[in-house]
Amino acid sequence: MDYEFTLNEYDQPVAEFSMGFETLGHWLSEEVGDNQHRIEELLRIIQQLEQHRLNSHELFGKNFHGHINQDEVKIFSLALDGTVDEELPENTQLYDDELSAACGLQDFKHALLNWQAFVTQ
Repeated sequence: MDYEFTLNEYDQPVAEFSMGFETLGHWLSEEVGDNQHRIEELLRIIQQLEQHRLNSHELFGKNFHGHINQDEVKIFSLALDGTVDEELPENTQLYDDELSAACGLQDFKHALLNWQAFVTQ
């Protein structure tokens, strides 16, 4: 899982993740941003998972939903629901790599710590 952090034209932090993990980048950029309180909260949750004091945790946001457990992190976009397929022309397929992503807890922790360092520069 590769990623890059940049600033957009409004000096807002943007996370861009490699193919298959794009949703993680959108989630970090849109739901977490430079909110240090949110980043610290996520790091506390990860610590509790690592210490087996917590089995799992749900993440709720405006555009994304996530699930973290002791092994992995899954992030889902709320942009589309299951009814959209009925409205599309026949044989239309959606590119869903930008709708969900999953990675290991340690990879997620490493990316989050790098994000924290980037947004506090």
